Amino acid sequence: MKTTSDSLSIKTKIGYGVGDFGANMVFQSVVLYLMFYLTDVFLIPASVAGTIFLIAKIWDAVSDPMMGYISDKTRSRWGQKRPYLLFGAIPLGLSMALLFYTPSLGDEAKILYALVMFLLVCTAYTVVNIPYGALTANLTLDSNERSRLTGYRMFCAVVGTLLVAGATKPLAGLFQNPVEGWRFVGVLYGAIAAVFTLITFASVRERVQHSETEEYRLKDIATTLSVNKPFIFLSIGVFMHLCAIGVLASMVNYLFKYNFNKEDFIPIAFLSMFATAAVAIPLWVFISNKIGKKHAFNIGMGLLAVILVVLYFAKQFNFAFFTVLFVAAGVSVSTVFFSPWAMIPDTVEYSQWKTGLRREGIIYGFFYFSQKLAAACAGFITGIGLTLCGYIQPKVINNILTAQIQSCDTLTGLKILTTLIPLALIICGIVFISLYPIDEKMHKDIVQKI
Repeated sequence: MKTTSDSLSIKTKIGYGVGDFGANMVFQSVVLYLMFYLTDVFLIPASVAGTIFLIAKIWDAVSDPMMGYISDKTRSRWGQKRPYLLFGAIPLGLSMALLFYTPSLGDEAKILYALVMFLLVCTAYTVVNIPYGALTANLTLDSNERSRLTGYRMFCAVVGTLLVAGATKPLAGLFQNPVEGWRFVGVLYGAIAAVFTLITFASVRERVQHSETEEYRLKDIATTLSVNKPFIFLSIGVFMHLCAIGVLASMVNYLFKYNFNKEDFIPIAFLSMFATAAVAIPLWVFISNKIGKKHAFNIGMGLLAVILVVLYFAKQFNFAFFTVLFVAAGVSVSTVFFSPWAMIPDTVEYSQWKTGLRREGIIYGFFYFSQKLAAACAGFITGIGLTLCGYIQPKVINNILTAQIQSCDTLTGLKILTTLIPLALIICGIVFISLYPIDEKMHKDIVQKI
């Protein structure tokens, strides 16, 4: 293994970062709106929609690690990881458009269509984003430079999230028929995802080079992961945190629509949170470099836990109060955008130190799977939770989707799903992140040894 240079140009950092802007047009659409779209637009039962999320992630359990293994074995004139950005961009955009196409079908056909299209989106996302994420470890070996690179990437990711969070419902609302509106959103976001993936392909070059004679074997998957305790602790902690945020994000749609009768506040809530998250990323880069990545991560998520407690006890809608609350949530959520991606590259060298094998594709494959599993579990928890608390879906009356009145018990259930369930998951996540052992000094020692 060798690297041409540890420092990266601004052009490279920006070019790499914008890839996650495109990726989050897909990923955040799923996290923030797919459950709401399936239940309130495509009119699939909530429990069935939750099960679709879970089935898709069972497939990811196979495809993500295998994609990492395949990308590690790849040798081409474009490098190891970049070819998959080039050839996966268009399928990613097309599958996104098809997911939100909303064809007129019978009940059983709707379920089958939603499942197949979601599987296609998950597969295309895997083909592009497992290699994309692993590029961080292939661009530089310097831990602090990786933090800065991750800062650029996560700023772009949060901007993409911000666009999805704030613009999706207004864009869908441009059309009188919600079906046409969501169809437009799918096409637009799919096109953006494809274009920015191609921009990243054209903007970066892989700098950490591998031996051309190194043998790659399937058993390397078990070898790479079994000794990598930092990766295991980080993956479980991030899974807990992202599952919590996924449930919170999905339930915000229902909380303000039914508990507070303020559906028009939903885009404002998301904008307040994710705009602040984007602005706060440099703050967390600074804090991470001062006190360490895991400590910064835990501080941020601890703040979110406090905010969820406050939200649980909120009884009446107040615009200023909720805006400030979601701004504060944005500061804390910023850490989950930045910290995991600043920490995961260091586990690549840890594994190499322990095994003699550098398998960043395998590591990133499983790490992406843990994140997508979190999104799936969040969707499953939300779907089952909605069913258990007696949620009544909108009905088509005179060709118009009409929201139904929810019972007091249902409204209580919606609030618990929005706050206390994510709170419990965050507490578990903080415990696992606390066990992550790699700091800057340890990483420098490892790099010197390998």
